[in-house]
Amino acid sequence: MEDYYRVEKAMLRYLGVYQSLYCRTPKELRHLGNNWVLVNGARMNVEELENLTHELNREYQQVISDKRSIVKKLLNWFSKV
Repeated sequence: MEDYYRVEKAMLRYLGVYQSLYCRTPKELRHLGNNWVLVNGARMNVEELENLTHELNREYQQVISDKRSIVKKLLNWFSKV
């Protein structure tokens, strides 16, 4: 039962990060049992899903950082005008 909750929790984390990064839900996200999931046609174990989520989160944080940098540059430019 503990494994089931780990997989469900990992799937929810992945779903949240994926939606934040791509502004849509993944085409496919399913628990296959025995710590296996199906993500957009790719079969992976829960550890691989957690690693993928970590990488997507890193990418999302970079996008957020880039947006903040652009806003800062614009504010600086407007303050000089």
